[in-house]
Amino acid sequence: MPFAVALLCHPIGTFAALLATIVAALYAAQSQRFLPSFTAAAAGLLTLLAFLQVPPSAAGLALLCVGIVFLHAEFLWPTSGVAGLLGLGAVAWGSCLLLAAVPAQARGAAALLGALLLLAAVARTMRLRTLPP
Repeated sequence: MPFAVALLCHPIGTFAALLATIVAALYAAQSQRFLPSFTAAAAGLLTLLAFLQVPPSAAGLALLCVGIVFLHAEFLWPTSGVAGLLGLGAVAWGSCLLLAAVPAQARGAAALLGALLLLAAVARTMRLRTLPP
């Protein structure tokens, strides 16, 4: 089996493809250029192919979306860090639900790493939004 196919057939590879899609889509929405949009579309197609092999948890995907909304709310309104903590918690819990087939230590490490990556991506896109052109 080719390495790329084996990577996408594993739950952590599928989760990494999903995170790459979300990060690329966030950056493409703020930069409004062709290359980030193309990258987001390509990563989205790879994620859909990976989800054919590893079916996702609907609750995990919903918590991931809610977490991203909370992370955006943290940077848009003064919430004193409450929305940021709720967002990180929702993203981490959704990641744990998506990685249910992985051993506990790897699941926790991947969920924490994914939550921090999404926090950094949202902070970066919000910074791009507030900078002058």
